[in-house]
Amino acid sequence: MTAIIIILGWTCFVVYFVFAIVSIFSFISEREWRAVTRGVFLFLPLLTIFGILLYLDLSLRPWIIISIFIGNAIVTLLIVLPFKKAQSIRIIGEPKRIDERDALFHRFYRIKPGTSEFEAYYRDHPEKKEIDEKIRAMPGLGSPGSKTYYPVTSPFQEAIFSVLGGSTRNIEWEPEPIEGKPVEVSPAEISIRLKGFARFLGADLVGITKLNPAYVYSHIARGAGTWGKPIELNHTYAIAIAVEMRHNMIRYAPAGPTITESAFSYYENAKVAMILAKYINLLGYEARAHVDGNYRVMCIPIAVDAGLGELGRLGLLITPKYGPSVRLSIVTTNLPLLQDQSITFGVQHFCSFCKKCGDNCPSASIDMNDKAKYNGVEKWQSDQDSCYRFWRKQGTDCAICVKVCPYSYPDAPVHNLVRWIVRRNNFSRRLAFWGDEFFYGRYPKQRVPLPDWHSPD
Repeated sequence: MTAIIIILGWTCFVVYFVFAIVSIFSFISEREWRAVTRGVFLFLPLLTIFGILLYLDLSLRPWIIISIFIGNAIVTLLIVLPFKKAQSIRIIGEPKRIDERDALFHRFYRIKPGTSEFEAYYRDHPEKKEIDEKIRAMPGLGSPGSKTYYPVTSPFQEAIFSVLGGSTRNIEWEPEPIEGKPVEVSPAEISIRLKGFARFLGADLVGITKLNPAYVYSHIARGAGTWGKPIELNHTYAIAIAVEMRHNMIRYAPAGPTITESAFSYYENAKVAMILAKYINLLGYEARAHVDGNYRVMCIPIAVDAGLGELGRLGLLITPKYGPSVRLSIVTTNLPLLQDQSITFGVQHFCSFCKKCGDNCPSASIDMNDKAKYNGVEKWQSDQDSCYRFWRKQGTDCAICVKVCPYSYPDAPVHNLVRWIVRRNNFSRRLAFWGDEFFYGRYPKQRVPLPDWHSPD
């Protein structure tokens, strides 16, 4: 019996040792030297003490091993058992359609001073004019005068956005079935094929939902078409597409590489969405891609309905695998499809106490209070004006909140284990939060030099 207990003890030791080694190598690969140091000073003494207890022939050794084993079993059960279903975001009213003319980007990328559109908008929204004029007086993203501007590297983002804008300006396509009539195919079959095709084209996540009319903008603003014209979109289904923003670029936030990566992710998203829409047109059905600069719908709530993730405190979609490090596009269609279910994996609870994004936000734009009702949804509401003002000052789209979010860590065994654990219950999420605070800290610093091809030095 004693021999079995000893074997059990050494088995536990090996498991702990492997976990420690994998964790430290993960921290080293991320160049997170604080985490490396803390990992060594945490794991090394614990493993040493445990090893000595196992090695010494003490009369109490079996009882010590049994006590450690029982304690670990209890903690493991507390971590992995689904004690309580994760809370989902609450719809507590009837959301109303949003006028895209009220969206921030429309004010700076569509209407121009001296135009009738400009005069009409500020005649109806005089409260916006003073703050908008102050922002317009600032340098543009990637422009001379901004903090990160460098004449050789700043055009990276403009090159991508220019090609993207030229490709997505006119995407109002009509069905053109190859055989002269719509292809007959079951919703189940075509849904599988569409998802597979989307992933082949470069989508990292794809989901399908019925299109909620409340998530269709009410009037044309930033996209192509007559400014202020009511939007009529009678499509029944929506395909949500997400492309990952790579961690090895987002980790430089708020420096230049982050907006280069953001722009490229939008480009990749647009490519997938437009080809998917054209494919559906060739089957004989209506379809429209909704991509950066040319939307008719709100991407985030549709992506939530399609099961890609949850809305987090920082105002972005948080996905189980990539956290908020994604960019989105949507394809709407009248092609009958099979609907996916929305998901909950603990984001509402985790964001309620984490607040790491808000503590690190340089413009204090992230809502640090409890959730409140906005247009029929209980959620946190960020200050978009102050956020964008910092963008213009910095010259990039910042992304500090994305970088520091504990859901954003790269694809590695230790992080994937934590991703699985935090889905289980409230205690596991608290434990993951404490671990993040201990290893990475509340205010992580940029310790990695910019890549040589993007550095101004």
